[in-house]
Amino acid sequence: MDKQATWAKHRVFGRSASLFESLGGEDLSHLLSIGADVTLIVSENGLIEDVAYRDTSLGDYNIDSWIGKSWRDTVTVESVEKIDALMAESTKVGVTRRRQVNHPAKDHPDLPIDYMVVTVKDAPLRVVLGADLRQFAQIQQRLVEAQMELEAEYRKIREAEGRYRTIFQLSNAAMVVVDPKARKILDANAAAARLIGRSPQKLVGESILTLFPRANHTKVTEVFSEAHYRGESQTTNVPLSATDSEIVLDIDPYREFGQNNLLLTIDADHHDDHAASLGNDAKSLMDSLPESIATTDSKGIVLDVNDQFLDLIQVLHRDRVIGRNLNNWLGASSVDLQVLLSRVREEDRVQQFSTIVRDELGGSHQMTVSAARHAKNGSEERVGFLLTRATARESGVNFPSGSVTREPSDFSELVGRVPLKELIREAVDVIERLSIEAALRQTGNNRASAADMLGLSRQSLYIKLKRYGLEDFGASE
Repeated sequence: MDKQATWAKHRVFGRSASLFESLGGEDLSHLLSIGADVTLIVSENGLIEDVAYRDTSLGDYNIDSWIGKSWRDTVTVESVEKIDALMAESTKVGVTRRRQVNHPAKDHPDLPIDYMVVTVKDAPLRVVLGADLRQFAQIQQRLVEAQMELEAEYRKIREAEGRYRTIFQLSNAAMVVVDPKARKILDANAAAARLIGRSPQKLVGESILTLFPRANHTKVTEVFSEAHYRGESQTTNVPLSATDSEIVLDIDPYREFGQNNLLLTIDADHHDDHAASLGNDAKSLMDSLPESIATTDSKGIVLDVNDQFLDLIQVLHRDRVIGRNLNNWLGASSVDLQVLLSRVREEDRVQQFSTIVRDELGGSHQMTVSAARHAKNGSEERVGFLLTRATARESGVNFPSGSVTREPSDFSELVGRVPLKELIREAVDVIERLSIEAALRQTGNNRASAADMLGLSRQSLYIKLKRYGLEDFGASE
């Protein structure tokens, strides 16, 4: 050896050297083979001279075939540098630090081994001691799987909570949730807020007794107590302070987080006719919204639209739209609607789907679409579409004259007229330009930061800026 390795500071046998002098080569070989899960004898140039292992199951990884191969050739690509580092370190110290490497296996997961290298003085070889980490890898895998299951369950809980809260708020029945002991309002839906004349946020935390005249407080308290302690539904008639009219109050106890709460359903026969019309007239609600709305069947045939949708596509009357397929106006081609309906069938609802809407006068509008499907009591499935105009950031940019001049929505018009290779090449240019512009916007036109975000060198970014005519990007903003 050209350079004598120094020994790391650790405790070694101090009084047993004479005992080991009497051991022969076979005994020493046996001691080494059982001193670790995997033991390798490696030459100075990294060639595996011999192997030994304690667990017979390791034979399934064909460890015997490593003999005669370079140690670095028996590990996965990302572990090669670790092998080189261990061999380099072994020339400087007698015992190296431990490093985990992975050995590939044909019909098994990668074999993780934690290696350390021991340099044998005055001998042209190194002893490599490895600890089998399969058990730890399995534990880590189980932890990852458990974490993924927890996240999936938590996501289901959030989705369920969101669904029930949506149902609670959209219900036409006025409902209030009450803590029966403190007699405080825990929650109230929009119908109850309209009936009482206060927003749900202002109702939460208030005493439920404030909703009724003082003369009826004792009666209401007794009914609440009976429903709470007996666990049975109760019904009573009582005036409501907000309307000065008598209502029917249904009180249903239920269990939540270890305590009994009360769900109050208010049935008012003489409440505000305008509030009732808001709850029951869905058609009026559709027309009152500023966004364009369309309802179709599962195949995209239009069942209903609101006035804003008619204005968007420049059509005078609903009769000219209902019964036709929505792809007559939605998407650069029929593919957009097919993709959107497919996602709705798989996911139940889709948000922020970017597309265009074509009107009857030949114009087009950049839009974002949210869609959801609904089927009630076995009836025919319906799909609702909410269309909003895309913001300037979402709708992309108008390309100046240069090597890339085509809008993304124009590609469908080129299909069948331009070779596919040229169409793909132009699409790549458009995507590259949009990505560069997005990076420049997000970094405040900092070219160095934009290049780092895109994974480009600064020189490559400047070349692409010149190619797409973006040298002065941001100068006018």
